[in-house]
Amino acid sequence: MVSKEADIRNAIWQLAFQFKVSSKKAIRQYGLPLNGMHVRILHMIDATPACTANRIVLASGRDKAQITRLLKELESMSLIQRTPNPDDKRSQIVSLSEKGEALMARAREAEQDVVTRLLKGMKKDEIDTFVGLAGRMLDNLREE
Repeated sequence: MVSKEADIRNAIWQLAFQFKVSSKKAIRQYGLPLNGMHVRILHMIDATPACTANRIVLASGRDKAQITRLLKELESMSLIQRTPNPDDKRSQIVSLSEKGEALMARAREAEQDVVTRLLKGMKKDEIDTFVGLAGRMLDNLREE
């Protein structure tokens, strides 16, 4: 007999894995030249006023070298731009370029397609309950 803990662990792993696979597939189907981390970083940049590489490191939990490499890749694709940070001469503000904003609009469409499929047949109160429970689980894990 499988324990409830194993059932929960399996459900979370399978959901996360399938969401990642479906998102990658949608991004490819929309013809976007990005991987999952590129999209995640672009979302962070878009959502963070006066975004810096250090803020991305803190928000993503990734190491500085990986974020630096990803930002260089995004910059080489002309999806982001960097400007001097007026509050800290040692850092730069990272923002989406015009091309990056257009690409993010398409990425949001691709992601919305995945979310629509994910939530098919679910009621609003079920979704709200899931989001609340998942948030509490994340908080529990972050307390360590």
